[in-house]
Amino acid sequence: MILPYMPEQDIQDSAELITAYFPDLTPAQKAQFAALAELYHFWNQRINVISRKDIHALYERHVLHSLSIGLCYRFQPGQQVVDIGTGGGFPGIPLAILFPETQFILIDSVGKKIRVVQDIIYQLKLVHVEAWQQRAEKLPAACCDYAVSRAVAPLPVLWQWARHILKAGKENGLICLKGGDLSAEIRDCGCQPVIHALYPLLQRDYFQEKYLLFVPV
Repeated sequence: MILPYMPEQDIQDSAELITAYFPDLTPAQKAQFAALAELYHFWNQRINVISRKDIHALYERHVLHSLSIGLCYRFQPGQQVVDIGTGGGFPGIPLAILFPETQFILIDSVGKKIRVVQDIIYQLKLVHVEAWQQRAEKLPAACCDYAVSRAVAPLPVLWQWARHILKAGKENGLICLKGGDLSAEIRDCGCQPVIHALYPLLQRDYFQEKYLLFVPV
């Protein structure tokens, strides 16, 4: 799906940016996305969960970037998705708002970040989401349908973490957001990911040279 070009000056960094790309959101989902700005600005003054240089572009560089997964893949009700190295809750929290009938587990090894994520989950009333201080390699085998990740580790490492937690199934796999030249990572991984360039989907300068990779089980 290629969306119409939306010049950056036409839509400022706000929840309106999300509704422009996802026009079928319910009122509850719109309210949850709108609430993210206050929640992240509150927590970022206390714990640096988002880069100081990026907090002004929360919706473009974090929320919309996370939701690019939802432009390419549709999670189904009852499926289980694990967000590896969620950090401040990306891509897991935006995806959980977009897919309210899918089960999400957000994991990170840093306890203070997980506490922030747990509070945001509570404030947004995301009852289908859990956040754990945990490493991916410690999760049970075959516990999820998809693993998602955003700028956490090189692809060979991510695939090593993800492959044992994924259930068998032709549509299951690892979905990760990355940028730049990925040829060495793909070569070293020994896998053949499906690669989606994000700029044709999200024609804003930030998404040039940004990619979504899907590695099937």
